[in-house]
Amino acid sequence: MLCLLTGLALAANGAAGAPPPGKGPSTKVRGKYVLTIAGYYTGSGEAQATGAGIKISAKVTDPQGATHDLTASKLEVVNDRFAGTGELDGVQFDIDGRLDARDAQDRNRGGVLKSGRITFTFKTTNGHCGRGAGDLRDPGADH
Repeated sequence: MLCLLTGLALAANGAAGAPPPGKGPSTKVRGKYVLTIAGYYTGSGEAQATGAGIKISAKVTDPQGATHDLTASKLEVVNDRFAGTGELDGVQFDIDGRLDARDAQDRNRGGVLKSGRITFTFKTTNGHCGRGAGDLRDPGADH
């Protein structure tokens, strides 16, 4: 009985400081992603998926040709889905997206998704929208 109660207590609190189930990117999607941004803003950048969450950093250009920094730090991840807020040169935006692991390779068919990917959408408080997508270039990198 004591073992059962101890096991239940560990499961409720997380064993040895482990994050609660479903929190943070799973290990199979962690690493560095190279991004392309499209929509009202266009550009490129990178995303880092680590045990602490997701960090996005990109240089984007608006239709008038002005360059901006797009950043989002420590986006919370549950079941490899994320949401939160970021900044585009001081203008706040909402962001949500997902991480997908590469498909398993088997003898009968090749995996469709050859590397991990990240996809997201964002909308600034002034109503401008965009999408970001990228592929995993440095698997497991927990920088």
